[in-house]
This record gives sequence, structure tokens and C-alpha cells, in this order.
Amino acid sequence: MKRTIIVTLISWLSLCAMAQLDTSAFDSFIEYQYARFDLPSIAVAIVKDGEVVLQSNYGKRSENADDAPNHNTLYGIASLSKAFTAASIGMLVDEGKLDWDDKVTKHLPWFAMHDPYVTEHMTIEDLLCHRSGLITFDCDLLWYGTTYSREDAIKRIQYRPPTYEFRSEFGYQNLMFMTAGEVIEAVSGMSWDDFVQQRILTPLGMERTTSRFKEFSSDNNAAKPHLKGKEIFMLSYDNSGATAALNSSTADMSKWMEFWLNDGIVDGDTLLSPSSVRKIWSLHTPLGVGSFDQGNGTHFKGYGLGWFLMDYNGRIVVHHGGGLPGYISKLALVPEEDLGIIVLTNDMGSVPTMLMYAAIDWAMGKQYGQWSDTFFSFKERGEEREEEQKKARLEKKKEDPLMLPLDDYVGTYVDAMYGEATVTKTKDGLMMSLLPAKELFTGKMSSWNDHAFRFEVNDPFLPFGVATFRVERDVVKGFTIELPNYDFHFDKLNFERQ
Repeated sequence: MKRTIIVTLISWLSLCAMAQLDTSAFDSFIEYQYARFDLPSIAVAIVKDGEVVLQSNYGKRSENADDAPNHNTLYGIASLSKAFTAASIGMLVDEGKLDWDDKVTKHLPWFAMHDPYVTEHMTIEDLLCHRSGLITFDCDLLWYGTTYSREDAIKRIQYRPPTYEFRSEFGYQNLMFMTAGEVIEAVSGMSWDDFVQQRILTPLGMERTTSRFKEFSSDNNAAKPHLKGKEIFMLSYDNSGATAALNSSTADMSKWMEFWLNDGIVDGDTLLSPSSVRKIWSLHTPLGVGSFDQGNGTHFKGYGLGWFLMDYNGRIVVHHGGGLPGYISKLALVPEEDLGIIVLTNDMGSVPTMLMYAAIDWAMGKQYGQWSDTFFSFKERGEEREEEQKKARLEKKKEDPLMLPLDDYVGTYVDAMYGEATVTKTKDGLMMSLLPAKELFTGKMSSWNDHAFRFEVNDPFLPFGVATFRVERDVVKGFTIELPNYDFHFDKLNFERQ
């Protein structure tokens, strides 16, 4: 009888705490952001004390579907996939099948970095905390839109010299997580996709979540990707695997958040040990605290294993974002408050991060409305910078550039890391094609500057490129590419003529 009274009291206190959270007001706040930031759609879920206390869905899934998204609508969650990879590694560690300190080459003898020392000493832990020596997003062109398999892409890393000393600096690395996915397959005998399905998605009842593009793209309840409010084509990210391949819904991601907030236990079954949870949520690679963070009272930032870490409002926040052309997502956990937030959108913008801060403030009884103006000003300044940069690029065009006969530029070129490119001559002029991602990066060339050509790409996410050819004694030797963006390092490619 005493136990019944205690359970009843706990339930009553929990309901009282939830009643203090004005879910209607915060739902209206989310709706306002959807309209103010001109999003095609947004889906939000908040879990608190083991319950889903708020679900918000606004907009429409695609230009051809007037239906609003719901808690089962699929979005690309991109790098939120990384936490699934870290959890999978943790499960294999719990079973004694590998160790965090295992050398990668123990499980993947073919793995190689540019520096033999790094190849020899890279551990499983190193793969998951962005300290490989490569800079942020380096080598991402190997998987983005290419025909390379996961293994093919990873094997090409060895041709890219590092920028930093090994384990000295943070460099956000998708290829290292892809490598971790191959380790999972080598150790378990299952592909990363099958392991995540059998060991995580099925036990958690995440029935909508999939890593396979065919299932995602053909789903009748999937949000289509957009750029600046315009729907774009869906692109397969199957070969990104363990770093960005998952697609999910707020209903499924609510179960994922509860899994972590409940210390890896599902229905009384420990799927991930407390020691592995602590390991994954421990700071491995420190990050600087900028003026924005200092103004918010943040004292530390860093990366664990598949998760970012920071303090906010006197609490540790475990979070991660996901971004691919047409999708931005954010997941945040505040373990001490038993709080989780998931925000999914099908356009590019900072609303998911803004709602992370606002939701934490809301759940802790603090003012949160100010975040809208803060992030809207970020948006406006970002658009101004984008226009200024575009204008500055266009001013570089030369009216009468120095050129050789067009036939002299025709040929096959190779970048050691990326692979082949071709320049061909058609009746309309020259055509550039980067063969690993031919469907995306093929475009007509037009004169731009001395021995330089502007070329368009089929990817709406990227601006035009400029290929500048290296000419020695009137002989074309190779070319480099200027294609400014925040995600892909075209400027590090150096194509040599064959």
C-alpha cells in the first residue's frame, strides 16, 4: 500500500510539473518560427520525464502534397546518424568484440591515411571524435553524389595530406564515421545498416526509420527537400552510411531520445551499458567557446563520441545537428532535466538550433522569445554576406581573357584523391564533367578569365564553378577549381592532365 501511495504521488508531481509547462504557448511559438523563417514544413517533438509532452507539425511535405507533416513524416536526419554509429560501437564493446582503443587496422587491414604513423595508431575512439588531422568536411566529395562505394571512398583518404597534427585539432570528419561503419561490419558480420536495424531500430520500435534511399524516396509520407523554399530533387546518400544515411520521424526520434535519457535501457533490457553511455558522453575533443556562447553563459564545449557537449543554464547539454541539401535537423538532450528535443525541417536554416535553446529555456521556466530575433538577425546578415560574395565573384569576369584554341583544353584529367574529370567539345562549346559524380557535376563551360572557364553544375545546392587551367608554354597541364561553399573543398582538388 505504501508503494502504491509513493507511485501515485510521483505521478501526481510529474503531472503538476507538466501542467506548469505551457505547451500551447510554445506550440504557437514554433508555428510563428515556421512562418517567420518561411519554412516549407517543420516537425518538432519534446520529451520530458519519460513522456512526449509536445508534438508540433506545420507546413506541407511537398509542393504536390497539401497535407501537413505529422509525427510519422520522414525527414533526412543526416549527421544524427552518427550517434547510432557510436551506440553500435558501444554495444560491440559491451560484448567484448572490440575495444575503444583497438587500432582500426586490426579490423580493417586495408585502412590507410596519408601519414603511415596515423594509419598505424588510429583507434576506434579516434574515428568517432573528429581528431584525425583532416579539416572539417575534408574528403566529403568522395561520397557526395558519387558512384564510389563506402569502402572505395574510404580507401581514397590516403591521398589527402592532413592539415593538422594527429589528435591536435578538431576537424569534423564524415569519412572517419564511414570507416567506423565498416568496422561494425567487419566485427559483427552485418552491414552497418543491418546492425542498426536489428540492434537499435527494431528493439526501440522505430518502425519508420530507414537508412535506404529507395525506401525513403518512395515513402508516401516523406518530406521533400527544399532550398530557399523551392523543392529540389532527392539525392541518394546510401554510400554515406554510418555518417549520414538515416531518415526518421519525430515519433521514432522521441523513442531514440528516451533510450538515451533512460541510460540505454528499453523495457527493462539494457541495450547499451551505463559505462558505454558515459564513455560516449565524455568530452574527447575540446572546442573553443566563442562570444556567442559566452553571452549565453556557456563555459565549455566539445565533442564526445557522436555527440557535441556543452553547458547551458547550469546543465550539461548533449546535442547534434544534421544537415544535407534540403534538410536541417537538431536533437538535444538535457539528462538532468530528463528533457529531449528533436526538430526536423526540409529546408536550410538555423531554426532547429534556435528551437533547441528556446525549448530548453521553456522547459526550465525561463524566457525564450528573444531567440527568434537573435537567429532572424543571423539569417539576414548571412543573406547579405551571400549577396556580397556573389557580386564580388561576378566582378572577376574578364571581357577579353587570354585563351588557347578550345581543342587544347579537351582531355582527361585526374586528381589523385577524387578521380577523373573530362573536358569534351560539343557543338555548343566545352563541357566539364567530374566523373565520380557525373550526374551532379557536369556542365557547360564559358570563358571567364585568362585560361579560366565558368561552368555550371546540376546541383542546386552549389553555385557555379570556375576551372582555371595551368598552361606552360602554350600546353595545358591541368586545372584547379574555385567553387566557394561551406561543405565541399573543391579548392583542394588538383587535376593533372593524362
